[in-house]
Amino acid sequence: MKYLLLCVVLFLHIHAADEKQQGSLVVTKIVKEGYSSALQSYVGSLYYDINSNLASQSAGAVHEIFVKESQSVKKGQILVRLDSSILEANIKAKKAMLDSYLAEFKKQQKDLQRADALLEKNSIAQSSHDNTFYTLEALKAEIESQKAELLSMNIQLEKMSIKAPFNGVIVKRNVDIGEWVTEGSSVLNIVDPRSIEAVVNVPSQLLNILKEGQKLQAKIDEKDIEVSIKSIVPLADIASRTLPIKLSFASENSLIEGMRIDVEVPTLKQQKVLLVPRDAVIKRFGSYVVFSVVDAKAVMLNVKVVNYSQNEAAILSDGLSVGQSVVTKGNERIFPNMSVIEKGN
Repeated sequence: MKYLLLCVVLFLHIHAADEKQQGSLVVTKIVKEGYSSALQSYVGSLYYDINSNLASQSAGAVHEIFVKESQSVKKGQILVRLDSSILEANIKAKKAMLDSYLAEFKKQQKDLQRADALLEKNSIAQSSHDNTFYTLEALKAEIESQKAELLSMNIQLEKMSIKAPFNGVIVKRNVDIGEWVTEGSSVLNIVDPRSIEAVVNVPSQLLNILKEGQKLQAKIDEKDIEVSIKSIVPLADIASRTLPIKLSFASENSLIEGMRIDVEVPTLKQQKVLLVPRDAVIKRFGSYVVFSVVDAKAVMLNVKVVNYSQNEAAILSDGLSVGQSVVTKGNERIFPNMSVIEKGN
């Protein structure tokens, strides 16, 4: 039994050693030389694309405040309520008046039914019947008027409560309890943190080489990210001859408005670069890298991405040269110094 167990352990050890010696199968391609637009770094700022300064739709004293700064809120949630006691009393009185008119309307309907029956028997004068009919019509008009006024008052009551227009975070409160606000005065500032974007000003002469949807490399707090040109605002600053470009990227909870972003923007100047397939460039430990193969071992090299074309990436790297092979498939599962088996493609 011990002999059998020893054989099994020895077999597994030999099998594992054999697999380790064989290495991981990867697909590689040769690094080429090319030219690409040189990059220039520009400094921009982050901002919230969805940023609402909530204003009061009615005048009144602040009665209740249900939120505080930095608090997350849901769409439709009541944030601030104005004092509506007088309006609520007027609505109650209006409802009572409407009920009175409705009761009178029912009585008048019965009076008209009796007048119709008597008129058929020639028991009342036509003028008496007409008075009953037109009194009922006047009541109908009055009831509709009362309903419209009541609806207007209820809408006004609804406006006394200021609600969140979207899911977001309260970043500023402009009122306190008891403070009188006028119609249109600012009450709260709410933002959607998921809408974080960036804006950077670039020279207007770059307008011809920048386009919407173009991918650029950037840094926020020394962390590499990829951004996309969302829009190019066609309004240049007269003094600096620069125009703003808006950039979108994957949002993160740690990013807030006002933070700095450094964006690498292509210029009109051409520079010599290394060309590799786009799939060769991956992210490891927050940086862009490629894996080269040297003596059947994976070598991880940091690279700077100049720009992307449809299928290629233009990069710069001190440790990479033309003619070397880089891993294009299988690079997500390998690590530095791991044994690999190349398969050209």
